[in-house]
Amino acid sequence: MKRIALYCRVSSDDQKERDTIENQVEILHTFIEMKPDELEFIKEYLDNGISGSIPLEERSKGKQLIKDASKKLFDAVLVWKVDRFGRDTLSGLKAVEMLRKYDIEIISLTEPFDLNTPVGRFQFINYLNMAELEKNNILDRMFLGATRAAKKGKWLGGIVPYGYNVNKEGYLEINENEAAVVKKIFDLCANGKLSSINIAIYLNNLGIPSSCGTGKGKRTKHITKKWGSASIQRIINSTTYKGIHYYGKRASRRKELIARKVPAIVSNELWDKAQKAKEANRIMSKRNNTKRKYLLRGLIKCGYCGHTFCGVSYKYKNDYYVCAGKNEENKKILGIKCNSLNIKADKIEDLIWNDCKNILLNYDKYIAKLKNKTGDNNDAANDLEKLKHSLASKENEKNNILTLYRKNIITEDEVEFQIKDIHEEEAKISDLINALEQKISCYEHEDNLIKTASDNLKYYHEKINNLTFNEKYKIVRLLVKSIIASTVIENGEKATSIHAVYNLVKFDDYTGKGSSTLSA
Repeated sequence: MKRIALYCRVSSDDQKERDTIENQVEILHTFIEMKPDELEFIKEYLDNGISGSIPLEERSKGKQLIKDASKKLFDAVLVWKVDRFGRDTLSGLKAVEMLRKYDIEIISLTEPFDLNTPVGRFQFINYLNMAELEKNNILDRMFLGATRAAKKGKWLGGIVPYGYNVNKEGYLEINENEAAVVKKIFDLCANGKLSSINIAIYLNNLGIPSSCGTGKGKRTKHITKKWGSASIQRIINSTTYKGIHYYGKRASRRKELIARKVPAIVSNELWDKAQKAKEANRIMSKRNNTKRKYLLRGLIKCGYCGHTFCGVSYKYKNDYYVCAGKNEENKKILGIKCNSLNIKADKIEDLIWNDCKNILLNYDKYIAKLKNKTGDNNDAANDLEKLKHSLASKENEKNNILTLYRKNIITEDEVEFQIKDIHEEEAKISDLINALEQKISCYEHEDNLIKTASDNLKYYHEKINNLTFNEKYKIVRLLVKSIIASTVIENGEKATSIHAVYNLVKFDDYTGKGSSTLSA
């Protein structure tokens, strides 16, 4: 008796709503019921509304299918067509090989092949090639159809721009209420000379909901309905509002954008004037007046609010790292208030770089100690081999029990009890095998990590006195795992406590500091 799992998939939400997947399930169940002496249904795995371009291991039920296959919960997977695993040759082959490594048989109801024979494997690959050809033909037809519709000016899906609706014919039309807000935004920028942040504050004070509150697309998932500078900038930058929309910006197949006319909300003159005002604001921004490069950009996290520190240059002051929780937009719009101290860029960069330099100068000692600490996976490999042998022996145990039953030595109830007990043991052994395989994988990953680090550190060690900024930047990202900056009181004054964690290196064992305090 062959234990069968069903795998079914449909790709579109439309197919999902029409319960198309139920047709596959019903036909596959009927096939099993027609062979009661040969096939036993175990479980069904249904990926509803999932594209075939998504790898099997990244699909919800596909992932579970592979996991259960590793536990030997079934002997074969039955599908309507092999393209349920993937609509291109490579993804289909990869999915099937994931199952076959656990000795799982693949059965297609509509495509006869035997993967245990050369001819069967050849047939299987041909079926996948045909599925890929069919998919590409469909995409080509869709592409040509979408191109024709786009040139006519039709809206083909995606987030509808703020200020517009899509009418019954599929064309953009102006939403008068939202259009009034769009005009106000361009007027405040072009004539009022307001920055995007100040425009956002103005609209929020009037209680006007942002584009994320209009129910037109993915931006509705945002928690807040307040305007932010990014929303304002997106509107000011868009040519749609002066009557020209470009289709195909996000398309992977389209090489040329299609410019089509849409109803304009603002005049060309006002749109151009807003662009000039926006550029003037950008030039005047103090954050854009610097040519300084920040060595620790993106690495420092605030211990108070969790935001990342950004590099900021002042015209008549030192350069600093400043918590993003203190920026004007977060304070004025989102109400975030962070009291962390600004950190002088030179001080913290010198502190972290000295630790990194210490590791570079002594890299051979550090790597040697790490290698000594790396676990020996020989024992784990031996245990894994024994467990696999034990799992294989369970099949013999089941055969022996069935032999005793055929000789009328034991009853049917005793067979059921014994087989159930063996299945439970198999599940436990499979869990242990999975745990050991993960452990061995971790050992191998750690060995590779140490080798990569060793090679890089050796390379930089030999040119330590002639490093460029970009090389220092790479070294810091190789060695520094995280930096936490917290404000503390020391000798009655505020100071910044720096705690750095380094990859592969524990400073408790060596000469570096890892933690330090910087004065304000």
